[in-house]
Amino acid sequence: MSIEISQDIDVDATPEEAAALVADLPRWPEWFALHKGWSGDEPTGPAGKGTTFKHRIRVMGVSGDVTWKVAESDPPRRFRLEGKGPSRSNMEVDFRIAPRAGGGSTLSFTAKIGGLALRPFEGQIKPWLMVRVDRTTDALQQLLAA
Repeated sequence: MSIEISQDIDVDATPEEAAALVADLPRWPEWFALHKGWSGDEPTGPAGKGTTFKHRIRVMGVSGDVTWKVAESDPPRRFRLEGKGPSRSNMEVDFRIAPRAGGGSTLSFTAKIGGLALRPFEGQIKPWLMVRVDRTTDALQQLLAA
């Protein structure tokens, strides 16, 4: 069982600028709505394929640590992470970036949460995750307009 939410946004930034922002881990607190702090050492710069790190999230009032690994990094087109969380949960965050005709970019953001522990809460988690995806993409849109 997994829950998947996708959203596309148009931004004024170039694909290179958009890709640089999503891969710059120290800037995650500015825009990633699931981020509630770092677990262990705080990342110091951009992440590339194979980079691993831990951060704290809060899902429906319950805090937990997620261990992330950058599964794909193909700047400026794609940045995908896979995560392992509490109670045997798993997560995936996928960014795909494409240039727009006339300038700017389209950023496609997909978030997935899965695992057996989520099954009893699926009906509650999906709307909750939709709000977090909206907050994340709104923040990205604002930062990439600046």
